[in-house]
Amino acid sequence: MKDVQVGMRISLRRVAGVVAGIAVACGGVSACGAASGGEGGRSGGATASASPAKKGPGGPGGRLFDGIWTFDESTLTVDGQEVHGPEKASPWIEFRDDGTVAGDYGCTPFRAKAELEATTLTLGEDVPAPAPPSETPDWPEETTTCPKPAQQKSPELSDFEAKVKKFFHRGPLKIGERKLRQQPGGGPPGSLPQLRNEHGDVATLTMVRSPGLFDTEFQLGAWMEYDHTETFRSAKDTSIVFHRDGTVTGKLGCNDFTARVFFNGSHLFFRDARLTTHRTCAEQNTRDEEFVLGMLKRSLNYRYVGDSGGIYMRDDVGDEHRATGFQFRSVTDQ
Repeated sequence: MKDVQVGMRISLRRVAGVVAGIAVACGGVSACGAASGGEGGRSGGATASASPAKKGPGGPGGRLFDGIWTFDESTLTVDGQEVHGPEKASPWIEFRDDGTVAGDYGCTPFRAKAELEATTLTLGEDVPAPAPPSETPDWPEETTTCPKPAQQKSPELSDFEAKVKKFFHRGPLKIGERKLRQQPGGGPPGSLPQLRNEHGDVATLTMVRSPGLFDTEFQLGAWMEYDHTETFRSAKDTSIVFHRDGTVTGKLGCNDFTARVFFNGSHLFFRDARLTTHRTCAEQNTRDEEFVLGMLKRSLNYRYVGDSGGIYMRDDVGDEHRATGFQFRSVTDQ
């Protein structure tokens, strides 16, 4: 998980690499589980809740079921050419338990009927995506790659989205695996899911969120600001649990707290963070608690990646030199 922390500080483009780092740390995605969760896209409907986990197909398809994924290093191959997305574009796909997939081609949300089997994925006709809640945070003014609805997309973004859409809607996709490289001193390398169609187009997927993120007790391990990470002094007195009903509960160093959390593809944001107790604690704990509560109340839009071992999030600002974030770690890993 240390590799993830480094990647998170470097660049928005590296978020996919961060996800891949988690897969490596877990010994392959199958060791961490598939993702679970919210619906909608960049403008396609965030939700506070995640669907209860249901049983999916066996085989490689079972790894994708009810999960949220993105492209490994934001690349794929279409018509024999490697496709790189614009830096701030966020392609992702979520395999849901209602017979649909939801996602984002880069900056355009979509939802379609789908048949997910043990070794095959077939996308069908488009279905309406739910409207986003009115409280979704605005995208920063500096974000130019993903334009506002009234703005024209760049040729680079339009080309990327067209190729992503072509990949998914070009007939059935065979589900296989790509073996990961052995890490020095690490355990078994594991593998990542890989999709391939009959035209030879290929995409390797990396995890955005596994179901292990829910109902796992985390501690707030560090505060990040661009390339600087500061250990959270009151970490041992924190307790944070993400629940499937869209709430977050726990302790911020002194008092208990609660908040709502909205997952939106590869992003999340908090609302209504508040303390539920009013204890008196050591001065350091009180200062740390006030700081974290203040950050949660800012309701920033965070890019994130997480599983049962840890969560890393950084606010999605246009200038990465101003980006801040949190690092959570599982209590069981202490």
